[in-house]
Amino acid sequence: MSVVEEPQFWLAIGILIKNYHALNKKIFEVVITQVQKQEDGQLCDSTQEELERALREQPERRTCKGFTIGFKLLSKKLKDNILATGFVDFQERSYKCQFATDLFEDFSVRLNGGQLELDSQQTGWQEFVLKSKLLSWSQSKPDETKVKSLGLVNVEKYNDLYKELKQKHSQRLLQYWQTAEESTDPLKFIYEDLAIAAYLMVLWGQTQTEPKAFADLGCGNGLLVHILNAEGYKGYGYDIRKRKLWSLYPEETSKNLIEQAVDPNSFRLDFPEIDWLIGNHSDELSPWLPVLAGRLSTNFFLLPCCPYELSGAKFQRRNTSISAYQDFFHYLLKVSEQCGFETLQDRLKIPSTKRLALLGLKRTTGDTQNLEYFVREELQKYKIGDPKNEIITIKLREKDERVRNCTQVDRSILDGLVLKIFRLLLASHEDSWSGRLSMRDIAQSLSKEELSGIKSECGGIKTLLRNKHEVFQFCGGDLFGIRKPQATAVPHPRLTTKKRDCFFKLHHPLGCPLDDAECTFIH
Repeated sequence: MSVVEEPQFWLAIGILIKNYHALNKKIFEVVITQVQKQEDGQLCDSTQEELERALREQPERRTCKGFTIGFKLLSKKLKDNILATGFVDFQERSYKCQFATDLFEDFSVRLNGGQLELDSQQTGWQEFVLKSKLLSWSQSKPDETKVKSLGLVNVEKYNDLYKELKQKHSQRLLQYWQTAEESTDPLKFIYEDLAIAAYLMVLWGQTQTEPKAFADLGCGNGLLVHILNAEGYKGYGYDIRKRKLWSLYPEETSKNLIEQAVDPNSFRLDFPEIDWLIGNHSDELSPWLPVLAGRLSTNFFLLPCCPYELSGAKFQRRNTSISAYQDFFHYLLKVSEQCGFETLQDRLKIPSTKRLALLGLKRTTGDTQNLEYFVREELQKYKIGDPKNEIITIKLREKDERVRNCTQVDRSILDGLVLKIFRLLLASHEDSWSGRLSMRDIAQSLSKEELSGIKSECGGIKTLLRNKHEVFQFCGGDLFGIRKPQATAVPHPRLTTKKRDCFFKLHHPLGCPLDDAECTFIH
């Protein structure tokens, strides 16, 4: 059983106080509304900073007996937020939380002899959620470099507006998706763009930088433009390729979606009133957002995703001691600062793994000479030919998106390759189900002619093997093996008629290990 020291206990309680939403999925965020400290039998007004400092101090150095903390728990779905009170007692080495509603159960935590003693009517939650989190938090180390979520906006205003936008728009937007027969996940895109719209609207109001008009560069399906237009903000979307959804939006949005490539060498705004640029997962345009904003004298909001250089080439790592995403984000921060912006950072709460945002609200200098010098230096790294030539080609996305997933290769070629690789795996092990081969071994066993048939298809052999997941399985590293069919614990509902022959019934020396009734393919 884990032993918890007193400093570790108060470290965990400090995290709990600010992160109750990590214990309850109904809560979006915690807002501390009041802090009071207990001195000489009286409660005196205090601050969150003093509370955090006291939790970190050694017991003998503390000057108060404890704290009383007022909370507002921001609900994800309930109309009203929830009030609660927390009690820190240094002498008893305990923390208690009481809620002003019967929807949530009060609880308490006490440190006794190096063990956590918890009291709550929800015994399952207490043991497997609360205790588990506290033990984890007690071992954590503060990360001073981590960007705080929603640090630039009023969280309560943001949450209230986000709930309002979901109630107002989500059903209609879902209907647009179904009408357009979009293959992408509507809930992810709809809720993500509603959250981004809510964030921008609160940010603009707080900073008094409401746009006269905005331009979303690389707007894709145009959903963010539509939401902001519907909320009364004038703005336009630019993308190299028109989407089906564009024609379904009301005219006030559809007329503002412009099918046009954004070439950084020549891009000019069609509408002089635009004073905000938006880059929402804008891929190749992401590093260019600060540059274009500097050239056009606008503010910018950038939520980067796929990493690219200014040249349009895939991003080259600068610092391998951090994650690839953090490395790219630091690069974008450098670009923004080189463009003269006082750059702010924030972490959004959206259904995406890419949540870090950069904002340029004002430039520290209006000089564009340094900006252009920096851009030329960056692009020169990829320049081919005469170094005196000032025209540097930037790799832009093609208008017609090429399908590159092996589906365009002739079926007979694919079937032949699948069967050959399958037989190689069979021969690699005496157990006909246990063969494993590396990608290199598989490639070396194929002829140049066989490889040339799929070498340009976005991964080639690897994509082929992953697409045939009913035959092959990824075994970690670069190893692939044969996927032995398994009967599901719950019988598969016969919602559709079997359409394809069972590969193993036809080609495995032992046939298919499943009965006809268990297998989802034709025997």
